Amino acid sequence: MRTAIAVGIVATLLGTAVITGQSAAPAPTGAIVGTGVFTVFVENMDRSLAFYHDAFGMDVPALPASGGRPYNPANPRLFAMFDIPGARERHQSARVAGTGVAVEVMDIQDVDHTIVDLRLQDPGTATLVLIVRDVNSMLDRVVHSGAAVVTTGGKPVTLADGGRAVLVRDVDNRFIEIVQPASTASAAVDASRDVLDMSVSIAVNDLNQAVHVYRDVLGFDVKGGDGFSADQASRMLTGLPKVESRRALARANGSKLSLEFVEYRGADRRPLKFKIQDRGAARLQLRAQNIDAVVDRVKSAGLKVVSDGAVAVPIPPNLKGALVADADNFFLTLFEACDNCAPRR
Repeated sequence: MRTAIAVGIVATLLGTAVITGQSAAPAPTGAIVGTGVFTVFVENMDRSLAFYHDAFGMDVPALPASGGRPYNPANPRLFAMFDIPGARERHQSARVAGTGVAVEVMDIQDVDHTIVDLRLQDPGTATLVLIVRDVNSMLDRVVHSGAAVVTTGGKPVTLADGGRAVLVRDVDNRFIEIVQPASTASAAVDASRDVLDMSVSIAVNDLNQAVHVYRDVLGFDVKGGDGFSADQASRMLTGLPKVESRRALARANGSKLSLEFVEYRGADRRPLKFKIQDRGAARLQLRAQNIDAVVDRVKSAGLKVVSDGAVAVPIPPNLKGALVADADNFFLTLFEACDNCAPRR
């Protein structure tokens, strides 16, 4: 498994694009040119950020003297993209130092929502995968911070490649896989860092369909997708004693974040249905060129555009964005910088 707020919103939505400068000329047919942060939707952002800081040593914004991070001023056009009119929202990130990747934590209030019971094998479940230096010491910290161990036996298992891994549920009952590679000797990283990298694993209903969408529609580089396999270590890791799985790895152009798609069999599955505000939902931000063309393409492929009017909408001060649900109801937020397309009202 293997947020002055306007400026903050732009920085968060575009991620490294704000830092690295202008994008290339738009592709006539539209293209994905990178990713932003991976976002998890939770009940209490402060609690969740504290968990990532305490358990994994990730960098999070300081807690104000008031004891709680404030909600952002209402942004109706951002809410039109999410289809959450009248809501309150706040979002801040826990960052893995030195990697350029982050987990954005968002809570959305004052709008109907559900708390989704996540199961690893259910299509739509997104699992954060953290690559660490020492899985044993990390597990001790994670449990002390309130996580529950899922892996059979309550301790890391040794994988076929010699690495060691353990699966836990965090304070929001979401899955996190903690992996210590077989060797970290070649990693050019600060020796004080406990978390070396991160990726995201997404359970899918049909791996072939997921590969088609991400490779052929969105232009990701995708590898793998072979037949089902199983071994005792994987079954112990997941806590699913009869499960088999097949996997594919994907990465967007210009992205540092890897995705893994996993199709399970040998365990009962129920495809998950989320609204973006539901506790348990997740999304990945995708930077686009010619966003309108990309939106047209994903609609032609049968994906649902959640945004108001099923089109990319203007978001002040200088963005267009669209919220898309993929075939497994994992959310993708497409963003593109624009010139005066979203003037403040």
